[in-house]
Amino acid sequence: MHLPNLVYVLDVFGTAAFAFSGMMRCASRRPDIVGLAILATATAVGGGIVRDAILSRRAIMLEDPVYLTVILMTVCISALFPKLLRRGETFFQYADAIGLGIFSAIGATLAVDNGLNPLSVLFIAGITGAGGGIIRDILLSQTPIVLYREIYILPVLAGAGCLQIVRHYGGSTQWAFVVAAVVTIAIRFPAIWFKWSLPRLSLAAGEE
Repeated sequence: MHLPNLVYVLDVFGTAAFAFSGMMRCASRRPDIVGLAILATATAVGGGIVRDAILSRRAIMLEDPVYLTVILMTVCISALFPKLLRRGETFFQYADAIGLGIFSAIGATLAVDNGLNPLSVLFIAGITGAGGGIIRDILLSQTPIVLYREIYILPVLAGAGCLQIVRHYGGSTQWAFVVAAVVTIAIRFPAIWFKWSLPRLSLAAGEE
């Protein structure tokens, strides 16, 4: 399988994983199927839509019906087999990590190709990888996970930074993409397994 085709397959896989993670996050709210579809869609493609809006690009999901089809399929599977969704929580965390690596690498690649400065590349990668989850949590009136609980953004920044280094020293777009995705996933996997998190700051008055 050629690399572009592999990236497409992984992108679709990541879309499904993000859709499932969006539904797991709201399981305790017992939403109806329309609510599930909204949250799954926001999580799966929200970051990509924000990225494309910033880069003045037409949203990819509007060009290719596969993405929305995959999201709707995941919603239907979850509605028909809710126990499968609950039992697969750990699996979907790792699937989400793969999606994070793929999505953020796509965002970083597009940012570099558009001539953005290095910090803006990191920003676009972060938006692409975590934007959908942030939108989901806002819809649920919850504090976004990326702000306090998990090492989520740091793997993205590391991957996007490596992508820029590879491109700067003459590496191809394809291999820079692979490096970014692998670095992101390689950091995120052990963070899930060992439940790593960054130190939390105590900024309230009177706290030390």
